[in-house]
Amino acid sequence: MKQELEILIEKIKIESRFHKFLTEDFIYQLIDFASNDTKKKKYSNDIINPLAMALLFYKSYNTLYYKMILEAIKDKKIVISHSKKKAFMDTKENQTFINLQGNDSDLFVIVHECAHFIDRNSNPIITPNQYHFLCEVFSFYIEKKLELWLNSRNELHELVQTRKNNRMYFEEKMLKAIEYELFLEKQYKETGQIDRNNLDSKKVKIITSYDYDSHIGFVNYLLRYPCANILSSYLVDNSIINNDYDIVKVCLNTNLYHVLEKYKTKKLL
Repeated sequence: MKQELEILIEKIKIESRFHKFLTEDFIYQLIDFASNDTKKKKYSNDIINPLAMALLFYKSYNTLYYKMILEAIKDKKIVISHSKKKAFMDTKENQTFINLQGNDSDLFVIVHECAHFIDRNSNPIITPNQYHFLCEVFSFYIEKKLELWLNSRNELHELVQTRKNNRMYFEEKMLKAIEYELFLEKQYKETGQIDRNNLDSKKVKIITSYDYDSHIGFVNYLLRYPCANILSSYLVDNSIINNDYDIVKVCLNTNLYHVLEKYKTKKLL
């Protein structure tokens, strides 16, 4: 625990210098929005071949994307396995690793991670590097297009509700970690030190458990997920996007306060 504390304190010193891409006021509104004590739900185990279903969805959504995914799987640019490591995209090697966990969340994981691959390999890139804070929007957007597709087929309603619930569960955890991180940053800025005696050990463990890009910063890295969730819902619910390449432009011109207000009574996105 002592080592964790020292790691955290050093991190706070660095993090306090990062400019946050969202205003402090809006961050605390997001924290309040997600404070529902959401319980994690277990996924069912009904889909025999989630990859086949994901490919069927992409073929229906955009044949170009479908062909990109097939080619990437063939060239091992998209690697699907059953290891216990997390799913992620290696932007340096341009490889996407999808690690199936043996449950129906795999369908959403496959669709989500393939969307990251499509984003980075489209010409032009859908989310340019300078807008890294929006890098999760397209993948969340495609997830929600999958939800509409499943609904049109009258399939897997329970799966969709579980995914919605668990998005909020993980985002609530992220925002609680952000809240404590900002509290400690404020303490450090005001006093030049962190009071080791009054640190909350449980919250410290939560913060130190996250992997994140140190060039972006802890708060900015985690904020991308709840931000993408509300933005993607807004784009899909209002049928705003005619061309996926417009997503970043539309997001940059969207009033986040207005969007959050719209969803304050709708806790599952």
